[in-house]
Amino acid sequence: MPIFPKKLYSVVWELTLKCNAHCQHCGSSAGKTREKELTLEENLRICDQLIELKCERINLMGGELFLNPDWKKIAAYLSKNGVLVSIITNGILLNQENLDFLKKINTETIGLSIDGGLAQTHDDVRRVPGLFNKIFENMPNILKAGIPVVAITTLTKKNILELNILKQKLLDAGFRGWQFQMAVPYGRMAEKFLLSKEEYYIAGLFGAKNKLAIPQSKFQITCMHDFGYYSKVIPIRQKLFAWKGCPAGKSGLGIRSDGKIHGCLSMQNDKFAERDFRKETLKEIFYSKNFCTWNKRFSKYKKLGGFCKECEYGLICLGGCSDTAHSVTGNVGDNPFCYHAIEVAYKNLKPTNDFEAIFKSITQGKLADDGKFYLSTKEELTTDLIDKLNITAQQKQLLKLLTD
Repeated sequence: MPIFPKKLYSVVWELTLKCNAHCQHCGSSAGKTREKELTLEENLRICDQLIELKCERINLMGGELFLNPDWKKIAAYLSKNGVLVSIITNGILLNQENLDFLKKINTETIGLSIDGGLAQTHDDVRRVPGLFNKIFENMPNILKAGIPVVAITTLTKKNILELNILKQKLLDAGFRGWQFQMAVPYGRMAEKFLLSKEEYYIAGLFGAKNKLAIPQSKFQITCMHDFGYYSKVIPIRQKLFAWKGCPAGKSGLGIRSDGKIHGCLSMQNDKFAERDFRKETLKEIFYSKNFCTWNKRFSKYKKLGGFCKECEYGLICLGGCSDTAHSVTGNVGDNPFCYHAIEVAYKNLKPTNDFEAIFKSITQGKLADDGKFYLSTKEELTTDLIDKLNITAQQKQLLKLLTD
């Protein structure tokens, strides 16, 4: 049986924790710089080590990456040595000078954080008045630079109902793609804003429906690692890739601005800051048998809990996104935010009201190749049908994400 060598494919690198926004959902509570952030010399050593490891893609972020005075030197060094560089920014400092530089170094993509379909929602979430309009007013300059730009949306109860509004706004503005993920209760993210399982499921269906309805060559929609993982309703081909377990420490890793190394930078708890660049090389860390032991396939499988423990996909899936699982249950192998788990729960449910009844029918329904959604009764889910239901106005808005 052939053995495939471990390969570092991508890295998310936090250049600084300093930030000029104060987002309500920020898992790292960004704002001030971390203690003892890396020097330019140290950052360039990281570059050399990533190049040695033949890492293909680096995502530079913060905090706000533009607030690291050395970000240009770091990005240019990586690009010059054949690494594909992408950036994630809140857009406040995405001025013409920075755009010209990003074009010069052949930046692969610009990820712009946009957290609402309405200016009021986005600006409230980000705590930066006027930012939403500033981003869209700047889009002609961004498009002129010729760098593909992708919107990144973090979903909470505050913006979930604005997905259709935001989709149209992004299409009209010329965005090349849209990726979204769910905010989880780390850092400043309050648990009261966490999506319900029903909101989460509808968001996943929304993504799959629009991947079918919109040519992906024009506008690529990506549901991130916290969406999935197996489903009897959502076609598997709608995933970016077949889910085979959390990739933390296997094909990717995260670098903090103070040199601490995570298997995945989304896992904000300090217990996952396992190693230190200042004490070991990245090669030693990545290939160490003791790195991310919590994510080794068989040991993690034995520790699965809740629904995951009995799930037919358990050995393959390993509890889905470790970040989501740990943040909501304290166990990396017990993840209630899962299409399959929700479908099974509703299949066995005896509805007590109209919303439970329609949602049960949705979770046993079918997403057709043309993007239309059919209930388990074979009836198409339409706006007229939803309007006749005895449910709240907010529940109607949620369901209409699948019809508008």
